[in-house]
Amino acid sequence: MADKTDSRNLTAEDLPVHSRLLLRMARLRLGADDIAEIRELASRPDLDWGAFLEAAAWHKLLPLIGRHVDRHRLDRKAGEQPGFPYPWVFTGAYLANRTRNQGLSDEFGRVFAELSSAGLRFAVRKGFSLGEGEYRDPALRRIADLDVLLSREDARAAHEVLLRLGYIQGKVAEDGERIEPYSRETQAFWKMNLSNQLPYRKPGGRPDITDFNVDICHDIFQKKSGISAGAAELLDRAVPVVLCGAPSWEPAPDDRLLDLCSHLHKEATSLHFIEDRQDLQLSKFLDLALVAEACGEDAWQRFLKRVASVGAEAIVYYSLHFTSVLYPQSVPAHVLDTLRPEDTDYLELYGSLDGQSARWEQPFLERLFNARRHTAGTVSNVPLQ
Repeated sequence: MADKTDSRNLTAEDLPVHSRLLLRMARLRLGADDIAEIRELASRPDLDWGAFLEAAAWHKLLPLIGRHVDRHRLDRKAGEQPGFPYPWVFTGAYLANRTRNQGLSDEFGRVFAELSSAGLRFAVRKGFSLGEGEYRDPALRRIADLDVLLSREDARAAHEVLLRLGYIQGKVAEDGERIEPYSRETQAFWKMNLSNQLPYRKPGGRPDITDFNVDICHDIFQKKSGISAGAAELLDRAVPVVLCGAPSWEPAPDDRLLDLCSHLHKEATSLHFIEDRQDLQLSKFLDLALVAEACGEDAWQRFLKRVASVGAEAIVYYSLHFTSVLYPQSVPAHVLDTLRPEDTDYLELYGSLDGQSARWEQPFLERLFNARRHTAGTVSNVPLQ
């Protein structure tokens, strides 16, 4: 069957001005051509600044936009082109995120130290691994929680460590000041269907950190995917790093890229994330693009062998294909050619792992910036309370 992707039919030029501006700014580094295009778009009378602000926040890019505004003086006029209005909104987001992430770093550094003292092997996924790694500035990336790979046999010992640190498995209460245990229904669903422990939380006690959240993962693929890359195997390949000021580990480069592909695919196609408006976010594609751009040819060949060894070609192609639509230079064409399945019809489907498979009516670029796509008839049976 022919490749039914939409990237040849819809381009960034077809998007609203505020979406085009955000897409142009969703880069770690901006060149002269980027700045010229950004200033041209920002000076257009049909630019909806309110829509731009909402999209930047929704896609978790406000801190990055703030640094761009400050570093490239986008708040100032350039000839007849006006500067960004209300620049303090953007730069303030960057500075506030720096303070918030420092608070997270202080706490999670203690978690790393306690896990290590208990003799537990672990590896840090996403979050600070990317913030202190590819981004080289943790303030640029909005970090929600601490994702940790841990062998299932060590779950009980890790549970005891986190209890001593004040964590419990639960959700933030409505008053925002305490953690409530999950319902039995939710506990049963997670145990049966997911590769993660229920999140461990404790109150943050500050306006910018409602709670500290530790997410323990035993496999980077979900149970219903039929694919497995378990934590025990991944930890054997993990590499030592210093994160949050403490000795820790992160997955080996091949596993790290594989993990990001699996994570992006899971959230882009799951009903829960679609209904929560967290399925498609530019920040996730930027994460993957930055890691992919750092791969040389030897690294790509090792990665392709790793993908084949676990049978994850379809999941990886999904993530790398759409990443290449947004960041064309991030993934070599021959890598996509090697991974591309004969039938790519699945690229426009969602909800398959939830047992409610459906097809998107909008092409990828259009739905990426459509804040109301989540209302298009999706009904999830996943218990969330």
